[in-house]
Amino acid sequence: MRISLVGQPYASSPNLYQFLASHCADDRYSELRIATAWAKQSGLSRVQGDFRAFRDRGNKITAVVGISEGGATRQGLHLVHKLCDASHVFHETGRTFHPKIYFFTGPDDWSVFIGSNNLTAGGVFWNYEAAVEISGSFGSPDDVALAGQFTGLFDELLRDSEVCKPLDDALIKLLIESPVYRIGDEIRMAGRRRSAAARTGAGEPVFGRSRHTKTPDPGKPGKNSTKVSSGAPKDHVGHVDDVNYVNYVDDQPAMPSELLSHSWFKKMSASDAQRPPKAESKTTGNLRLSQAQHPIDQKTYFRKVFFADAQWEAKENARGVQEKAKVPFEVVIGAQSLGVHEIVIDHADYRIAGQGNVPTWLHWGEALTAHLKAHDHTGHYVTIETFEDGSRRLTISADPIGEINVSEGA
Repeated sequence: MRISLVGQPYASSPNLYQFLASHCADDRYSELRIATAWAKQSGLSRVQGDFRAFRDRGNKITAVVGISEGGATRQGLHLVHKLCDASHVFHETGRTFHPKIYFFTGPDDWSVFIGSNNLTAGGVFWNYEAAVEISGSFGSPDDVALAGQFTGLFDELLRDSEVCKPLDDALIKLLIESPVYRIGDEIRMAGRRRSAAARTGAGEPVFGRSRHTKTPDPGKPGKNSTKVSSGAPKDHVGHVDDVNYVNYVDDQPAMPSELLSHSWFKKMSASDAQRPPKAESKTTGNLRLSQAQHPIDQKTYFRKVFFADAQWEAKENARGVQEKAKVPFEVVIGAQSLGVHEIVIDHADYRIAGQGNVPTWLHWGEALTAHLKAHDHTGHYVTIETFEDGSRRLTISADPIGEINVSEGA
């Protein structure tokens, strides 16, 4: 039996990525069992090529992952399901599922990595972690006994069927939509943290940065891994001062300000983008909150669900009753946060027949209208989001920004 200490992220020590990659390529092993508290796209994307190559040779991967404390993400759950032969979610209310075990076995040999490393970017290579790597042979009675204990633990977890559920698309959807579980979104979490850093600044630090050489990021943009921030150093060794890169490997659990309650998006027409067909034509000044091919009833959704908690004021005019509310939004255009803008939302049932069944309008306001006139966003996507802490964000981007939650539930 061989036992060695892993002191990540120092370059003098191996890390979890190196363990997984080298063992997936080792023909001595035919099965990988994983039990980890958190598995995220940020970590899985760095080993997905190794996992696929391992399975392509007829080998098997089984994973048991947790969802406690806001540590799970929708992207991570989807990727675990995609990359493993068998995947499960383990969760018991009142207890945290917290192991970090990576156990390879083959006909003659076995090897296990056990420590503090989750299957996240931080756990794979970035964070300060401590673990031990133990390798043994099925020809040694002592080695067989220890390997049997690890096998027995995995068997016990999988048999605990009340708290260990097979992971599939239906369960992922249920977990995301349920108010009981905090399932984060890595795209939105990174965006919220970048925006917060830009608004608040870094502050006066007490601690500096380590001067010891660190193991490089194993990510290979465009090949096996998700693209990292273009502002990060190419080798990612030593000092990394780019806030986007630091947020990219941030393994903090999802906070209420990052958990999505409701969202909706629309591809903007020229009229929405305040680009009239003729130079002499007037701009509308508003964005009509339409169905936009989402499974909602736009005649009631925005007034009764999305903006149900807004402070509405009703006034009667010649056509009927019109309601207005001033709603604060953090406005993000491209990658730039423009801060918080108070945006007027108005709703009038009398528009239903005459305005294509779109009774709720968002008014861009003077500052945003000026921006739209100066920059052509026709064909871009406008997304509005409400988060669990009650905050809201409006984003204009060239592409949709992630999965959308248009549940009709309040």
